[in-house]
Amino acid sequence: MGRAYITGFHQVIEKESRRGFFELIGETVQGALEMGGISIDEIDGLGVVHTTAVDERPIRIMLANQVANYLGIRRLRYIDVAEFGGASFNALVYRAVRAIENGLARAVLVIGGGKSSVFRRRGIDESLVARNYVSTHRVIEFLPTSDYAMVALRYSHVYNATDEGRAMIAVRERANARYNKDALFREPISVADVLGSPMVSYPLRLLEVVMPVDGMSAFLVVDEGLAWKSRITPISVLGYGEAHDPSPLFDRDDILNTVIPISAGKALSEASIGLNDIDLFMLYDAYTIMVVLEIEGIGLAEKGLGWRFAEEHDFSPSSTYPINVNGGSLNTGQPAYMSGGVILTEALTQLSGMAGERQVKGVSKALVNAIGGILNHSTTLILGV
Repeated sequence: MGRAYITGFHQVIEKESRRGFFELIGETVQGALEMGGISIDEIDGLGVVHTTAVDERPIRIMLANQVANYLGIRRLRYIDVAEFGGASFNALVYRAVRAIENGLARAVLVIGGGKSSVFRRRGIDESLVARNYVSTHRVIEFLPTSDYAMVALRYSHVYNATDEGRAMIAVRERANARYNKDALFREPISVADVLGSPMVSYPLRLLEVVMPVDGMSAFLVVDEGLAWKSRITPISVLGYGEAHDPSPLFDRDDILNTVIPISAGKALSEASIGLNDIDLFMLYDAYTIMVVLEIEGIGLAEKGLGWRFAEEHDFSPSSTYPINVNGGSLNTGQPAYMSGGVILTEALTQLSGMAGERQVKGVSKALVNAIGGILNHSTTLILGV
């Protein structure tokens, strides 16, 4: 037993991949293993983010078994599966760290992603969340986008926030995306462009909503005895927090009262640092309103002033508060309806000094906050080198 480190990671994102679900897993895992300097034979732990975005059968039942069998992992001593959306990536990495520290495994792969294009090709526009609400609550029009639109509308009403303030999130992230050659969208946009884009669900416009794409993320967590093999400086998990509110929006007294402050506060406390010690903020951004709530939730702005923060602060790599410096998932796309892998990968890329033109100088500590469901779950990682 001993300390655990993140020593490898890899990500594949394509608007519509011709490769199958397991092929994407194979390529992504290979990249993470090569960075970590170990072979698949040395893997004895596996964490899998549950997904519905697949294109092959059989699938979903005992998914971890199928993934392990495909990869040829024969010596598994630890398996974990998380099923709370984009927040699951942070959670599984943390659980891998704890598993290694407690002697349950030496090398754990965390994998998540899938193929959103399958749903588009089949003409499926009803999400798993919607089906769940229909079956248990008899609520028909309950989709993630309309839910977050309701949150955005309520926020604007309570805090007299403007659409322009929320639109600045999209503008600033697009400005960062120009430095990311892997981003789907890199052309600069203005507040007028955002407000002039098609309305998706009032008040959220098209340029405030993430595009589902195909892709996979893999992360390698190992013990001290294997960490020295890595091509990068091993990255530590300095702090972690998670918080959950499983209730649907219509059952909450205040839909703007999120669990983000709980997970962020726990992570910062465990790391024994403050926000001023953080060099990079990677915030979940499937919708612009999410970033507004996270800016407030982690403590960068007072409640109700997150939109003002976006208007007044630059998010660029050279700014005081570098936020989503890769353009976020708003510009890179959201694999399998989950952005957690995208923001975590960028944080690790930055801490490894591999970000090229968008590199944050002197970065040594990063905060990654991820959200799952309709503000049901929040997980916060503090990473450091």
